[in-house]
Amino acid sequence: MNKLCLLLALALAGSSASAQSCLVSGTITGIGAKPIIFRYTQQGKMHHDTVRAVNDRFTYTARPSDDGKIVLFVAPPRYDSFWVEPGKVTVTGDAALLGHLAIAGTPENDLQNEFDRTIGWKYDVSAAKTSAEEASTKALYNQGAIRFIKAHPAARTSADLLYWQMLMAPSAPLAKYEQLAAQLAPPVRQSPQGQMVIKRLQILQNQPTIGRPVADFTIADTAGVKHSLATYRGKYVLLDFWGHWCTPCVQAMPKVNALHQQYAGKLTIIGIAMEGATSAPLWKKAIRKYAVPGLQLSELQTDEGPVISGYNVTAYPTYMLLDPKGILVMSTNDVDDITKKLTALGTL
Repeated sequence: MNKLCLLLALALAGSSASAQSCLVSGTITGIGAKPIIFRYTQQGKMHHDTVRAVNDRFTYTARPSDDGKIVLFVAPPRYDSFWVEPGKVTVTGDAALLGHLAIAGTPENDLQNEFDRTIGWKYDVSAAKTSAEEASTKALYNQGAIRFIKAHPAARTSADLLYWQMLMAPSAPLAKYEQLAAQLAPPVRQSPQGQMVIKRLQILQNQPTIGRPVADFTIADTAGVKHSLATYRGKYVLLDFWGHWCTPCVQAMPKVNALHQQYAGKLTIIGIAMEGATSAPLWKKAIRKYAVPGLQLSELQTDEGPVISGYNVTAYPTYMLLDPKGILVMSTNDVDDITKKLTALGTL
């Protein structure tokens, strides 16, 4: 994706569009002279451009990006994103409602704006006041997203939405996601977003499933010594997916430690930390500081390692309990569920 005009835009607008730029102009009431940050990747490397608003207004000439999108940070941590397409893109909104920026002016951005207005902003889960309201809002959002994807199979916006649906609602029927992916137009399936959908489908198709053996893996510990999961067959195994940066993970460590002591010799605890190469020292420090029990491993590839991505771990902490044959017994984000399950199993 080293051209300013993306594949679908070329198909829609013709090859002459490649000479056009993506010009962004914004008016955000109340933003004053605050900086606007644009984040994007080129050839796998992250870039940041910064422009400063003047009297609530700003302009920017978008750079080409690997996935055809640029994330716009208005006032961290609030952000939005837009498609890099030839033409003029407008950003309008209010500094008091930075989560509701209207970004339009080109085909994909117009579609994204339509989705935001009719579904995204209407069914905003963050505005829910009770768990019941949150569940209801989330269901309405998911239903609306599915309808939108079905109605716009030739849009990269639909592929982007489908990817996030599969990421945030992985328990939905897999057949539904497979059908939606198959209905996407060929150019969309070939786009970066379409390829992400295909990869996500493969993960969901092969992720750990209750009642089935999980895939074996080999990961290095803090000293660089590699360990294979298959080595620990014959005992129950608790996989604890965590990270030094994860407050709920750290807060749960005393309970994980209690299980380690209660089931000593019967339950093997294996921690798998979601860390990058640069955070390895912080990971090791956290192990000592919080007395993290059991064998501690990390791919040091953030969330892109084959185990964390292949096991479809998207929330932290995640606990997976395996029986002596390596079969998944339970997967949960609450260590109390594991405690209850082990109690119900009786003598391991």
